[in-house]
Amino acid sequence: MKIFGKTVGAFILSLALILVLFSMPASAHFMWVNAGDYTPPIKTPVKFTIGWGHAFASPVGNVLYKQKGLEKIYMLDPDGNELKIEPINEIEFSVKKPLKKEGAYLAVAKRKEGFSTKTTEGHKRQSRKGLKDVIQCNYSGMYAKAVVDVEKGGGKIFSKPLGHTLEIVPLEDPAGLGEGEYMPVKVLYNNKPLKTELYATYIGFSTESAWAYTTKTNKEGIGRIKMLKSGIWLIKAGHKVPYPDPDECDQYSYSATLTFEVK
Repeated sequence: MKIFGKTVGAFILSLALILVLFSMPASAHFMWVNAGDYTPPIKTPVKFTIGWGHAFASPVGNVLYKQKGLEKIYMLDPDGNELKIEPINEIEFSVKKPLKKEGAYLAVAKRKEGFSTKTTEGHKRQSRKGLKDVIQCNYSGMYAKAVVDVEKGGGKIFSKPLGHTLEIVPLEDPAGLGEGEYMPVKVLYNNKPLKTELYATYIGFSTESAWAYTTKTNKEGIGRIKMLKSGIWLIKAGHKVPYPDPDECDQYSYSATLTFEVK
C-alpha cells in the first residue's frame, strides 16, 4: 500500500507540474514597450524603454538592459512609413526625428527567437540536445507594440497586422476611449485568428503579478478589454504548442503585448 501511495503521489506531483508548465501565460516572463509619453504633442521626440519581467507594476521597474536579445525596434507613422528608433544609452531608445504629424503611431519591438533550456544547473541558450538533466526546453518568441497618439490620434496604421508569429492587433484607437469603455483587439497566430486568453492590467493596479482584467477571444480571435480606469494599460497574450522534435525541444512558446494610454 505504501508503494501504491508513493506511486499515486508521484503521479499527482507530475500531473501538477505539467499543469503548471502549460498554464503559465500570465506568470512567465514577457516583453513590452514603454513609451515616455503615450500622448505627446506634435513635433516632440519620444523616448522608449523595453520592459522585461512577469509583472506590469511599473513601466520603469524592470527593463531590458543593453538591449540584449532585441532583434528590432521601430515605429510606423500614421501613413505606414517606418521611422528609425535608435538607442541613446543602455536602456533608452528615441525616435530619430520628432513626430511631425498628428495621428496614431505604432512602436514595435521584436526579441530574437531561439532556444532556452532549463537544466538542474541553470538555463542554457540552446536546445536540449547534448545537455544532461534537462527540466524543460522552450523555443520562444516575444513581440511588443505600443500605440502612441500624437495630439488627438487618428488613422488606421495601428490596426494593420504586421505578420508576427503571435500578434495583438488593436481595433480601436486608444485616443478615442475613456474609462469604463472597451478596447477591442484581435489575436493572430501565424496570421490566423486565435482563440485564447487575454490578460490586461494598468499601472497602479498591483505591485504583484496580478491582472486587473481577463477574458477570452472568440473564434475570430477578437476579445474586448474593459478599461476599468484611466491610465497606462498593458494587454498580453501567450500561446504554446508542442515542438515537432521532442528530442530537440519540448514546445514553442510565444508572447505578445500591447501598451497604450487611456485618458
